[in-house]
Amino acid sequence: MIGSGIFKVPRDVAASLPSPGWILVAWVAAGLLALVGSLAFAEMSTLYPEAGGQYVFVREAFGRLTAFLYGWTNIVVINSASVAAIAFVSAEYLLCSFGLVTGCALPAEGTTAYLLLYKSVTVFLIAALTATNAVGVLWGARLQNVLTAAKLLVLGALIAGALLPGRAHLENLTPFWTLQGSMDGGLVRAFQVAFLSIFWAYDGWYLLGFSCAEIREPRRNIPIGFVLGVLVVVAVYALVNLSYFAAIPLGEMARVVGPGGVGAEAARRFFGEIGLLFIALGVFGSALGAANGQILTGPRLCFAMARDGLFFRPLADVHPRFLTPLRAIVVQGGLSALCVFAGNFDDLINSVVFAAWIFYGLTVVGLFILRRRGVAGGAGTFRMPGYPILPFLFALFAFGFVIYSARESALQVQGSLKIILEGGSLAEAMKGLYPLLVTGIILLGVPFYIAFRRAGAAGITHRAG
Repeated sequence: MIGSGIFKVPRDVAASLPSPGWILVAWVAAGLLALVGSLAFAEMSTLYPEAGGQYVFVREAFGRLTAFLYGWTNIVVINSASVAAIAFVSAEYLLCSFGLVTGCALPAEGTTAYLLLYKSVTVFLIAALTATNAVGVLWGARLQNVLTAAKLLVLGALIAGALLPGRAHLENLTPFWTLQGSMDGGLVRAFQVAFLSIFWAYDGWYLLGFSCAEIREPRRNIPIGFVLGVLVVVAVYALVNLSYFAAIPLGEMARVVGPGGVGAEAARRFFGEIGLLFIALGVFGSALGAANGQILTGPRLCFAMARDGLFFRPLADVHPRFLTPLRAIVVQGGLSALCVFAGNFDDLINSVVFAAWIFYGLTVVGLFILRRRGVAGGAGTFRMPGYPILPFLFALFAFGFVIYSARESALQVQGSLKIILEGGSLAEAMKGLYPLLVTGIILLGVPFYIAFRRAGAAGITHRAG
């Protein structure tokens, strides 16, 4: 779960909400939503401890078409754009570290030269992770352990920075509560914008379900993993945000620019240039570890879909020497590299969040369907506490968030057409249209589903003949 979000998105959150108190409420509230969702996913994971996780849950509740559309969206948008966005942040901090170590002046941020360098490094990192995971699970796991250690070190250092006398300024926390300031369009609109960023920071809470088939004592360990994992991340995010406030006044936080964002600026104020280098390298490793985790889990979904005859069968093959789903890993890396050129960091995370919450809400609704059918596991199967109220509230929020975002996107269409007619840039015109683009990609999965079903039927007929 902990990757690039906690270092990258606080600036956007600070620009949306007016005081530290509301910002902490948003971070904790998003974490509690993830916790409720994880409880529902934990119950379904113990009912169906199979490779594929959320894909399996959706298939069992809604059927093969809906499951395919989830898998299609996850492969094309959610997982691929997530890897690209995380690699963006990793490349940003790597460039920051390079400049600190060598003293070389990097091209000015936003220039063509910087963007070319930035995206080239991002693609290189994706290629390196893809190659590492392709040649063996052990290499990917070893890399993940090293990068996780780097992540924990950098987070611990940032939290400890708030205790440094003369460097931490707790007066930055006042006023703790206020409704005046940076809000544009009211508190609801401010929280909607903030949640888009914060949900990205929590994204990944559902991934444990993909590994159900490989976990010992799944009925015991899966719920523990889901619940403790989310609670630890909520606590860490709250402490890191308090540390940011102690380093940077809220007004300045909303205007932080340059490689590294708020995380790098807080490190510089706490520890100076040497500390900034340490933090930059740590965040580089943290973000790279999150991307590596996505590349580790993605092929399991390809396997589950191919096993059902709903995806390209060769993607489920295991390489005879490396013993990895090499083709699936390479395809995942290739799609992620293409996403690097499909948009900037904000475009990618907004697309991921919108698509993900459609299926988060749908999956939790599936829990009601499964219980209504009387589906039950064996003795000791985990049951979600707070049912039916908590999953109902989760689904209500998820679909409300999706509908609100789609409505905002629809209203943006007129403004986008005006920008194009007035000769504005295409990138500017596309801002805010990600819900419509993602919806189009989801619907594009329908003809692919029909094609895969027909190909599967034709294959059965051919074998029978």
